[in-house]
Amino acid sequence: MSRNYFYVKKANFIKIIAFCFIGVLTAFLFSGVMVTSLKQAKSSYLYNWMSELSMGGYMYAFGMENHYFTQEYRNLNKDFSISSLLLSTATNIRFNDVRSLLGTELPGLAKYDMEIIIAGEGTNYSNLPIESNIPLEELLQERKGDSTQQSKTETSQTVKPPAQTTGDKKVVFIYHTHSWESYLPQLNLTGDANPNKASSSVSNISIYGDRLKQQLENYGIGTTNDKTDVGKLLVSKGLNSNSSYKVSREIVKEAMASDPDLQFMFDLHRDSARKPVTTAMVNNKPYAKLVFVIGTGNQNYKKNLEVASALHDILNKKYPNLSRGVMYKDFSTGNGIYNQDLSGQAILIEVGGVDNTAEELDRSIDALAEAFSEYYWKAEKVNG
Repeated sequence: MSRNYFYVKKANFIKIIAFCFIGVLTAFLFSGVMVTSLKQAKSSYLYNWMSELSMGGYMYAFGMENHYFTQEYRNLNKDFSISSLLLSTATNIRFNDVRSLLGTELPGLAKYDMEIIIAGEGTNYSNLPIESNIPLEELLQERKGDSTQQSKTETSQTVKPPAQTTGDKKVVFIYHTHSWESYLPQLNLTGDANPNKASSSVSNISIYGDRLKQQLENYGIGTTNDKTDVGKLLVSKGLNSNSSYKVSREIVKEAMASDPDLQFMFDLHRDSARKPVTTAMVNNKPYAKLVFVIGTGNQNYKKNLEVASALHDILNKKYPNLSRGVMYKDFSTGNGIYNQDLSGQAILIEVGGVDNTAEELDRSIDALAEAFSEYYWKAEKVNG
């Protein structure tokens, strides 16, 4: 054979290798772009799947040349299917998730992208928490209610000195991203058909932050309740309620910077769902149900999940049916981070809904404080 023949074969081989490399690189970049662009898509399922396929497809392509990569690819994703990928990319439909068939067709169904991690009694995809989204003009409403419908910061029982205490240290930081969220009974609007009226710059969720603070301190746990009017800050900055987490983020960062003892960050909210969903009978008394929400768009979400799961379990034993469970939320159903990237012990807690009364809310706050104190002091004992 002539020398030219070998040169031609070598050149063709180099072209094939270059073509394969470019193909693999293009596929890898394509999947990365798809994952990024899908952050604005209505369905989180395709996004999550594409995130997995970014690595799975990459390993599969390299496995064509090295069987080791093929083995690793199989360990990562055993259900890789080009046809499924193309269908999902084109239609937002996944073979193994029936909800993807309806998510873009029925108004409001996008909220069901929320994932139930731990379901409390009666919790399912038909009664998930509803995040408030009110008009800008409602943020500064100064609705005031009857003082008899306000949280009673003093308990009827004599408070005994706690057996143990954090001393001068404040270890819990309570804040309110949606500081305007209130309750219809609290505003003398019991039973009103418009849940957006459950908003006030005066009588709002921060009142129950005060109660939680007091109850935690009764258990010896130093606590701060930040009552910043986030609604007022939004209006002053020319922003709407969609930017509320940006504003509250600065509040949390400033608090953490000024007090290194802070460990737990609790963002108290009020669900927009109605009373049948947000009320539980516990020991023949009505309570406002609690929901723990974890944002998955940050590196701390598994640590935060541990705290939320522990609180749910404690509540479930002491107050059956009080906790509606623990939910995952990503960017497709809301902010997706909820400032929980700032700490591995941060939780968003929905306290009741628009129809719950002060008495129901007080009971739930007291139960939450009891559950957290048990969790906290047990963890302190373990940590020495």
